[in-house]
Amino acid sequence: MSERLFGARVRRREDARLVTGQGRYVADVALPGLLHVAVHRSPHAHARIVRIDAAEARRRPGVVHVQVPADVAALGRLPLLVPHASLVAPACPEMLPQEIVSYAGQPVALVVATSAAEAEDALDALHVEYAPLPAVASLDDALRPDGPRVHPGGNVASRFTQRVGDPAGALARAEVVLRERFHVHRG
Repeated sequence: MSERLFGARVRRREDARLVTGQGRYVADVALPGLLHVAVHRSPHAHARIVRIDAAEARRRPGVVHVQVPADVAALGRLPLLVPHASLVAPACPEMLPQEIVSYAGQPVALVVATSAAEAEDALDALHVEYAPLPAVASLDDALRPDGPRVHPGGNVASRFTQRVGDPAGALARAEVVLRERFHVHRG
């Protein structure tokens, strides 16, 4: 075989179609009976859901269903298929948060409609009232005994210890030991 497979330039065949507006994407596919979903996401990093009023959203044209936390409350949390022994609370997150949102962007409600535009319009008619709570912005805040709790059971998801070799002995024998504290952002 004389043709190189790796490291060789690959001739692009799709460019003409894409740059002339002839590309086809998933959003361009329209199947019979296809429905569209729009998601209302929490604008807060941590907040209590005070009230959700979906009446106006449900009356909007094209709306098939509006799903709010009360609709799935009876289902509870789904169990993890393979829970790890180190997990403090081995369960999946709530399908939709019942009382507290734990992060900005967390899904709170869904609108199902016959078109994407109708779903988005109905989402604008959905009224969700929040009472912001203190956000947990650092590991130190999260681990403080009196710090804000993002989850009812606490902010620790898992506890485990793993030791390999003799770390205390290795540090004692080391010619140089550096101690530093690092803060890593989530970006």
